[in-house]
Amino acid sequence: MTAGSPATPVSRAPRSLRAAAGLLALTAVTAAACSSGSTGPRLKVTGAYVPRPASPDVAAAYFTISDSGDKGDELTGVTADVSAQAMMHQSTGRTMRMVDRVPVPAHGRLTFAPGGYHVMLEHPTRSLREGDHVRLTLRFRRSASITVDAPVEPVGYRPGASP
Repeated sequence: MTAGSPATPVSRAPRSLRAAAGLLALTAVTAAACSSGSTGPRLKVTGAYVPRPASPDVAAAYFTISDSGDKGDELTGVTADVSAQAMMHQSTGRTMRMVDRVPVPAHGRLTFAPGGYHVMLEHPTRSLREGDHVRLTLRFRRSASITVDAPVEPVGYRPGASP
């Protein structure tokens, strides 16, 4: 455009030029959002479940935590809507010990599964039957707490196993 020439209003510009201008504006907004550090949650909890307990006095909860961040985190506690005492344990061989913290590796996964880490739900406040749900709240050292819904599955249930 030269000095003194009239400007073309955007509404009269060719459709392809208007589309390009819109795309450029969208790209600028997206770049600004990405550079501001708003990348969304870096921790994700999946596969939560509680096998139907064999005893009315104790149940177990299992899940997987994935961390897409660079620093890792630590799971520092779990609460459950059906138990005043939800404690983290680790089984190794024939021993089981209570743990206060469990590391969640950066760009990795922490799996709570039978024979390893698990959450013991002591003295559930109600009978847990298949199809029921338990609300678990996981607390972390660096990240915000995450609440998940864990369905009560049949005894012996294993995620991904063929029926």
